[in-house]
Amino acid sequence: MKEARLLVLLLAICPWAIAQEAGCKLVLSGHVLDTKDHKHISGSQVTLADGKQIAVNRKGEFRIANLCPGSVTFTVTHLAYEGQTRSYNLQQDTLVDIYLKAKSIQLKEVLVHSNKDSHNSVKAATLSLEQRRENQGKNLAEQLANIAGVNILRTGTNIAKPVVNGLFGNRLIMLNNGVRHESQQWGTDHAPEIDPFAGEQIELVKNADAVRYGADALGGIIKVTAKPLTAYQPFRVSSGLILNSNGRSAALNTQLEGSVKRFTYNLGLTGKMGGNMKTADYYLGNTGNREFNGNLSMGYSWTKNTLNVYASHFGNEIAIFEGAHAGTKEDIFARIANGRPFETYNFSYSIQAPRQRVYHDLGKLLYTHRINEKSSIEAQYSYQRNHRLEYDRRRVQDDDVPMADMILTTQQLEAVYKNGMITTGISGSLQVNNNTPGTGTTPIIPNFDNHTLAAFYSQKIPLNRSMLEYGIRYDYKYFDAAGYRFDYNHPASDGSIPQYLMQNKREFHNVSGLAGLAVPLSNTLAWKSNLGLAWRAPSANELYSDGIHHGTGTYEVGNKDLKSEKGYKWLNSLTYNKKWLQVNVDVFGQLIANYIYSQPNPDSVRQTIRGTFPLFQYQQNKALFYGTDVSANIHFGPHWSYQAQLSLVRAKNMDDNRYLPNIPGDKIQQNIAYRFQVNGAESYIKLKHLYQLRQYRYEPGSDFAVPPPAYHVFDLIGSTTLSTKKQQQTSIQLAVENLFNTSYKDYMDRFRYYAHALGTNISLKINHTF
Repeated sequence: MKEARLLVLLLAICPWAIAQEAGCKLVLSGHVLDTKDHKHISGSQVTLADGKQIAVNRKGEFRIANLCPGSVTFTVTHLAYEGQTRSYNLQQDTLVDIYLKAKSIQLKEVLVHSNKDSHNSVKAATLSLEQRRENQGKNLAEQLANIAGVNILRTGTNIAKPVVNGLFGNRLIMLNNGVRHESQQWGTDHAPEIDPFAGEQIELVKNADAVRYGADALGGIIKVTAKPLTAYQPFRVSSGLILNSNGRSAALNTQLEGSVKRFTYNLGLTGKMGGNMKTADYYLGNTGNREFNGNLSMGYSWTKNTLNVYASHFGNEIAIFEGAHAGTKEDIFARIANGRPFETYNFSYSIQAPRQRVYHDLGKLLYTHRINEKSSIEAQYSYQRNHRLEYDRRRVQDDDVPMADMILTTQQLEAVYKNGMITTGISGSLQVNNNTPGTGTTPIIPNFDNHTLAAFYSQKIPLNRSMLEYGIRYDYKYFDAAGYRFDYNHPASDGSIPQYLMQNKREFHNVSGLAGLAVPLSNTLAWKSNLGLAWRAPSANELYSDGIHHGTGTYEVGNKDLKSEKGYKWLNSLTYNKKWLQVNVDVFGQLIANYIYSQPNPDSVRQTIRGTFPLFQYQQNKALFYGTDVSANIHFGPHWSYQAQLSLVRAKNMDDNRYLPNIPGDKIQQNIAYRFQVNGAESYIKLKHLYQLRQYRYEPGSDFAVPPPAYHVFDLIGSTTLSTKKQQQTSIQLAVENLFNTSYKDYMDRFRYYAHALGTNISLKINHTF
């Protein structure tokens, strides 16, 4: 009997043993790389599900042998990098690349990179995942406003631009997945056409690396970076749904990612729809919006080469508050004096004139060749097409005929060589702006061609525990414009304003550079200093504007004799970092020669056949900007935390000793959070507070209305995350913005002349990954 049982046991074991001998010989090998620069990471460790550990060699290589066909799961960890767990279905020997992201320290609502980034002379401030989740569905400027020193320049409810230390517009370079974003962003009624959902990381950069992207980054560089493509990444789908009570809006974003061997892809789609927005007391007529965006990343790698393709589409239609458009001079001043609409509006999803339609398409091709572990060559070509249509109420033609129909195409080519801490390269661009005929109006911006060439070089030099970095760049710009302009200085005998053909060619060239030093004063205290020289040629609207900005309800007049801006900036940072306390203080000063700005002229308006509008004229003066940004994060045990930040900026016209317009007032932001777990789920409740002080530093009589009073706004947020056994994850967030339905106006909102800011909004955000 015993022999029979033994025989049965052997018959049961043998097939398994034979299978082990025959099939459990698969090998999983790979490389561990840095997400940012693709450098090999040594010193990491691979841990299998059964607890077995495998060391990664100095070249960042690992090898797991004797694996059976089927699923295998392992975790890669490193002291200086965020760990990552990966699963693969093995059917043959497999080679994978594992990309790790440098660990970071949470500071207020910003992540300040440690490790190699901590050696830069000025840090990169990165929005945390929690902060991006709280601001899902909002535009790029509203998300960036959570970084100390960043404000928002608004034109009503749908248009917003970021302002960094008092500077905005073309003084901020925006990088969309490594491509300099080029659009018709002149004027405050043009917002950057970038979908924040398309970026896994959103950061503000201010160090010597900035010379690679342009000399005109007087305010800094905003980087929206898509999720890196990783070979052999598993298929995954994630969706986000956002519902808002104010405007009764909805937004849906879906992203898919996966790979077929070494071919990897990411696909994202976003749709939004909203109706008339509401202040604390009344609806704002014609303030709805619609938006549809998409992005696609594809990558393929072989030996030492990588080829990446990226394409994106941004399309939106936004209504412009109709109360900002007046018929007569008396009407416009009456509306400004009243401070709110005379009309009564109801809720509606309808979008009528005045309105805007904007389409932005981007295509990028990037080739990277790794020469060795330290050096690589990159070549990148990109094409952008920005199509803007602006509609206004017409008296003769149909309102569906645009008043402005502009197409801006930009081609960029860049070649970069990296060798350790040295980066050098050349770049060039060809930009053409054409006004489509048939609008029946004189374009506010003439047709133009814009050609640029540039060369740059930057290097980091370790000095014991310190780091010295510098960068230098040369730029050449050729500008050729032609179009019909109004000759206001020579009116006809009947009072009409004749037109003439304006032709203008300009050339600009200059050298810019940055130098900085990072010094650790102790284990908890670090000092960083950065000195920069930047220049910016005047943009097309500053040179040649002559017409109505339909989004702002203003009439702008340019100055074709404007000179280039030259900025000299000194920024110093002190960072204190303890386990329970993190504090960062930035102090900056910037002198800008020939600073260009749009000055309101309250003594004059411009009457046209389409109504009467406030007059704004471009001028330039020597300007001085200085201020400080302070942020602090305090942990009170494992559950409670407090975060605060203070932003101060001062700006004066040095030629006339006068205050400059459109400079944000002092701002204090703070929040207190309680974190806890519900059935193992990470959860928190957060109370946020914004105190915006009144802007007292302005010239009386220089604007159409005095700056509005200070205001307080409170938000309440509750969030939880649920996980399942199938590695699915669901996060749910409920928030109440403007909790007490405060009625207020913001100085940085152009429509404060005619209406108040938004009232209470209740939002529900659901994100699910499976």
